[in-house]
Amino acid sequence: MKNYFVRILSIILTLTVFSCSDGEDGIDGVDGIDGENGFNLGLEYLVFAGDITDEEALQVIANNQGNNTHTVLVLNTTNLTTLDLTEITTLINLEVSGNSSLQNLSLPNLETVLEDVEISRNDALATVNLEKLNDALDLNIEENVVLNSLNLNSVTQLDRLEIEENPILEILNLPECKAIGNLSIQSSENVSSLSVPNLQTLGNLSIRETRLSEINLPQLETIDGFFIQDNESLESVNAPLLANTTMDQGAGITIQRNMTLSTVTLGAIDKFNRVRIENNDNLTLFEANALEAITNTFTLRNNPSLTSLIFPDLLRISSLTIFESNLITLQLDALQETRTVSITENSNLTSVSLPSLTVAEAIRISENPALTTIQINELVNTDGAITISTNENLNTVSFEKLVNLNASLVISSNTALESVAFPQLASAGVPDVRTSFDIRSHPNLTRMDFSNLTTLHSTLSISTNASVPSISFPALSTITGSDTFSTIDINNNTSVTTISFPNLETTSNIRSITINEEQLATINFESLTTFSELTVDSDVPITTLNLSSAQNFSTLRLGGSRGNLSTTVIDNILTSLVNVAPPITGTRITLTGEASAQATTDAQTLRDNGNSVSIF
Repeated sequence: MKNYFVRILSIILTLTVFSCSDGEDGIDGVDGIDGENGFNLGLEYLVFAGDITDEEALQVIANNQGNNTHTVLVLNTTNLTTLDLTEITTLINLEVSGNSSLQNLSLPNLETVLEDVEISRNDALATVNLEKLNDALDLNIEENVVLNSLNLNSVTQLDRLEIEENPILEILNLPECKAIGNLSIQSSENVSSLSVPNLQTLGNLSIRETRLSEINLPQLETIDGFFIQDNESLESVNAPLLANTTMDQGAGITIQRNMTLSTVTLGAIDKFNRVRIENNDNLTLFEANALEAITNTFTLRNNPSLTSLIFPDLLRISSLTIFESNLITLQLDALQETRTVSITENSNLTSVSLPSLTVAEAIRISENPALTTIQINELVNTDGAITISTNENLNTVSFEKLVNLNASLVISSNTALESVAFPQLASAGVPDVRTSFDIRSHPNLTRMDFSNLTTLHSTLSISTNASVPSISFPALSTITGSDTFSTIDINNNTSVTTISFPNLETTSNIRSITINEEQLATINFESLTTFSELTVDSDVPITTLNLSSAQNFSTLRLGGSRGNLSTTVIDNILTSLVNVAPPITGTRITLTGEASAQATTDAQTLRDNGNSVSIF
């Protein structure tokens, strides 16, 4: 006991300053502290610590509490079981922490805390009564392992309320509260009731690892962020009047791993920041019908019961990712602008239609087994790659108005694909950047429309499209690779009989053009003047091959090992090459087929000019 009073006296001497005099109003005066009309100013700090008992605490309160008291510290006590501070109405700070035996804490007339309240790590604390507390800055109630009663019935506003790791607390009622800066309820796994019937303004709401079955915010109008995670019993989130956020970039939304959650309705709010909706097994409705902008990423992933996502007024989104969903309907009819679109591994999605999209940097649509149609018909320019792959039932790809694709185009392994239409595309790829133009592995593809493509800054590969009858790029005039490893490859399109590039004049930084087909009979490169290597092979006789403008090349291999050129084709090629002025020299020419006498003569002329010519 003696040691305790020594500690208290030290704190009093350190933290409290008294000032008085013997003047008219001094200690002995009528109005002095000891006078008839006197009053006890009390200590600024009330401190309860160490092995203080309940009886000693009452003595400290009687002797030291007064109008000057602005801070209460209850720290690491071992014997204190009950603390009742009935007379206190206003504090600057209240801290009750690390008390091993404290069971009951009551400040029934406390109305205002100008700064912080912390009640934490009290192993035996069961009840906290702050029934008249109206407002405070931060209220932190944390790691009180047997806390089961918390009275905050008069609170109207808080800067921050944190209820964390109070494992047997079940009910949190804030019936008068209208504004909270941030509300966090975390790792309090028995909290099953949250009542905030008058809450209108909220900063961030974070609810994690509770037993809440509903989060009902009937009057909430403004919020800056939702973070709702790992609530095993949660079934609904409802904020019907939600309309505003104080954040310039919008409210952040994270809803993850709430296994029984079925509905989320978010009123009339029109702007979100980052949105993540993931791994909610029973979610069937996510509704934000007034949403106009998502300024960061939107990620929807693995919500197996959600079959419809509709944002009828959404105009802008930074990045859209829909991954591993069971969506049947995706309705973003108003969407005009996005940085990236990624729609992958959605087992039931049948259509992707973005009818208003005019700006996008990259589009990836892959591994959606039920998808049949992709229509993005208002997009004019994009600086990012378009990748459409492994959608096994996809029938049609249409980008009706796309003019400039400043990146790669990859359409691959869509086994049911019949039609690819880019009728206005004029330019694809990026100068001096390795990009690709690749259409491959479509056994049912019969139509490709690139009728206005004039310039290609990339490799070109068209392969393993078994049903396409012809390959034509009627307007293409220039193909430029990024380096000497770039190539043009057209092969294993088993039904192709005709390949036509009638206006292709030059290839630059293209190491080789290789054409290897089974049924190919007609080839038109009538305007091609400049290339490095051209190899053509077919299983059937090539009856038409127009290379009438060729004059600047290194290697020409025509006919190959499986098919022959017709005599007429050989005659035409050699006649054309002999007539180039000035004469070509230093080239290697290999032709397979039967040469006429004139062709033999022309071949010798070419040899005489320093070319290697072989006819087999």
